[in-house]
Amino acid sequence: MMRKYSLLFCIFLAFGSLHAEIYKWTDRNGNVHFSDKPHPGAEEIILPKTQTYSSPAAPHTDTPVAKEESEDEKSAYETFTIAQPEDQVTIRSPQGYVSILIDLKPELRPGDKLQILVDGTPIDKPRATTVFALQDVHRGSHTLAAQLSDAKGNIVGTTDPITIFMMPPREGMAKNSP
Repeated sequence: MMRKYSLLFCIFLAFGSLHAEIYKWTDRNGNVHFSDKPHPGAEEIILPKTQTYSSPAAPHTDTPVAKEESEDEKSAYETFTIAQPEDQVTIRSPQGYVSILIDLKPELRPGDKLQILVDGTPIDKPRATTVFALQDVHRGSHTLAAQLSDAKGNIVGTTDPITIFMMPPREGMAKNSP
């Protein structure tokens, strides 16, 4: 019950500048009442003036406004390389499995996508990820690179290519040891 009266009192305080006079009284049952109209036995509550603040005007400076980034600046990444596998590494996998990790800083922006090139040929569609898994990479020497495309599908960058050597497991290496 007291909360209701406290809330009502706060509302009157908030609108104090609109209503110059507020009256408070207690009825026979002990209930406290507030009103903007006088009531027998009511006391007038004097509200403090409303506090206001006006921020000072900003000083006028001749500092040039920052220019908008060009499309080339927006698409530029500080780092764009193949972090894994390392260049000139030999990978031994009977399934021809190669895990590729792209080091990209800052993180891939919304709309930008990456695509892996094996021996200069795009593999799969561009995707919004920096981790790729290739399968069935044939035995031999292969070059790997990654292409970066923007939201419109334009190629905006390519990593330096790396070379990997895909080899079958060595003789005597058991696929499933008992």
